Amino acid sequence: MAASVAPDNGRTCTTSKLPVDLRPGVVVAPGSDLGLTLDKEKSDQFVVVKLCMPEGRSPKAVQVLTHGITYDHRYWNIADPENPEADTYSWEAAANKAGYATAAIDRIGNGESSHPLSTFVDITSNATALHNVVQALRAGDVEGQKAAFDEVALVGHSYGSFTSMIEASRFKDVDAVMLTGFTHKVNTRTPVNIETSNSPAVLDPQFAGEPLDPGYITPRPGTHRGLYYAPSTDVDPRIIERDEATKGTVTQSELVNYPIVENTPLQIDVPVFIINGDKDGIFCNQEPLDLGTDCSSPERVVEQEKPFFPEAPSVDAEVIKGPGHDLNAFYQAPEAFQASMDWLQGKVPADE
Repeated sequence: MAASVAPDNGRTCTTSKLPVDLRPGVVVAPGSDLGLTLDKEKSDQFVVVKLCMPEGRSPKAVQVLTHGITYDHRYWNIADPENPEADTYSWEAAANKAGYATAAIDRIGNGESSHPLSTFVDITSNATALHNVVQALRAGDVEGQKAAFDEVALVGHSYGSFTSMIEASRFKDVDAVMLTGFTHKVNTRTPVNIETSNSPAVLDPQFAGEPLDPGYITPRPGTHRGLYYAPSTDVDPRIIERDEATKGTVTQSELVNYPIVENTPLQIDVPVFIINGDKDGIFCNQEPLDLGTDCSSPERVVEQEKPFFPEAPSVDAEVIKGPGHDLNAFYQAPEAFQASMDWLQGKVPADE
């Protein structure tokens, strides 16, 4: 099987473990940082951070990339099956070429990050851990940093978009929020598809021997196309095969929280950008009776989403024709990357 990640061309990357706080709960309401402090000496939880710097540049802005369920930081740097040396499907590469640093994380309970009891892996603990990452980047405390970053943009995909929104609303320590594979309405079939397509990871041979409690679940074999790609077919099937071979987990506690987030207007006071494929089968309407979002145009997406961001100075959107939910993995990914970097340069330039 081909490597699942693209090469780090034109950038210097460092992967490290960053201690994080663990504050599980169901609190998603706006507020301050609630007095959170992190004792690095006592923390036994950590997230993996892959920090990439564009060669020959010292950006003042960093994009923090947060993946969705059953993925990890590799989602932001997908290998091109046709040309393994290319960066066709790499958001990391596109951001670095635009002059930004990137910090792609494995969310708590995912990838190579620590795996606490599944009960403690929910939207609040995810957002708190992401807050710790943001603060470390602003302080210059992440391995590979040459200096502290002045500006931080959160970039999420799917559940990573949930996490980014809650972090930005509660802690108010970022300068822009970019949401991919996400809207506040879900397709009628989505909850049933997710629940019926997953089973406890301890029963899956791919996770044999791993110390995961039954609350960690994973997609059943053969379900990735239906979950994350359908109804679109504009994707190299080898990418889906690699998804199956490198799949991760999600906790039941994370899935229980999402209806609350979906229906809570948040106090995000920075620019917001939403970009989706029009064939996102999780969030976008595909048939007249679907109850998801009308993704027929950017204007329609903004109209439906703006009420959820009453304090944001701007809410913008882009709809890419052709891709499904896993936007980075489709043939149109370069178009999505360019639109995203153009928007961010207008709000938070990479260099000042």
